[in-house]
Amino acid sequence: MTFLRYSYGQLIFYDNNGFHIVNPFSGAKLGPPSLQSIQFTCISYVTLTAPVASADSYLLVGAGAYLFLWRIGSDSWTKQSPKVGHFSIEQNVAFKDKTYALGSFGWFYIIHLSPSLIVEKFKVVFEEDKTKDLYSANEKAWLVVCGDTLLLIKLVEAGRRMRSEAFQFMAFKLESLDTMTKKARWVKVNKLDNWAIFISVDERCEALPCMNPEGWGGRSNHIYFPSYQSEKPWAAVQLRKKCYYHSTQLFNTGRRYLKLESTWVFPTRFLVTSCDDLTAVSAVGGRILLCCSDSTMFPCYRD
Repeated sequence: MTFLRYSYGQLIFYDNNGFHIVNPFSGAKLGPPSLQSIQFTCISYVTLTAPVASADSYLLVGAGAYLFLWRIGSDSWTKQSPKVGHFSIEQNVAFKDKTYALGSFGWFYIIHLSPSLIVEKFKVVFEEDKTKDLYSANEKAWLVVCGDTLLLIKLVEAGRRMRSEAFQFMAFKLESLDTMTKKARWVKVNKLDNWAIFISVDERCEALPCMNPEGWGGRSNHIYFPSYQSEKPWAAVQLRKKCYYHSTQLFNTGRRYLKLESTWVFPTRFLVTSCDDLTAVSAVGGRILLCCSDSTMFPCYRD
């Protein structure tokens, strides 16, 4: 099977029999009916719009100029033409009752699923239209929600030294959406405050935020990522700090590979809507903790 996306705690695959949504912890699998349409020719992206247990959960599939939606558990597909031309979703998050998506070539979208499908398209602009901060072929980006802030995290090459590449993670927060000029303006963030963010360098995987990581021995204002070294399978670097590290695999992994690269996952059964106190729930031999406070869910990882 071809790996397409990790979304809301589920792995999404595709083969000749159609789509498969797989729980990585239990192995439970569900899938939609076969998608029969002459417009369904080449998959450009696929994602869930919410956890599978949610009433608002859809499997959203892009194929050329068409969108196909399958409400989880239903027996049919809905086909829509968003009328915004060909576009591809690289990252998406649910934020303040809306679905936001980061697309290719510096586009940003708001996807409204009800009462009818509407896609709003914006051009990504960093700071004061500084072109040097726009996307390049050697950058990767992730959308992540930290509290009441929507962030865009970028992995950027920062020069070369000997055989190792220098890189750094940069962060921007969504400042405004101008419906007249159709620009989404992002401003630079210098610190993540009391947040840490877990990312996979596989572009098909979402980023996971964690609040107050010091509670389990982690570090705030750091980005955690797979290191691809057997003696130390993961590493952490402070936001905006240049890191000299053999990072070839950080930039070369992504959607052109069929297999799933190293990534962070957490059990969807731990998704909760609220709790009264700061709690910690251990699972899988005590290696995975869920900390919840002020109606916020945080996935935490500990050796």
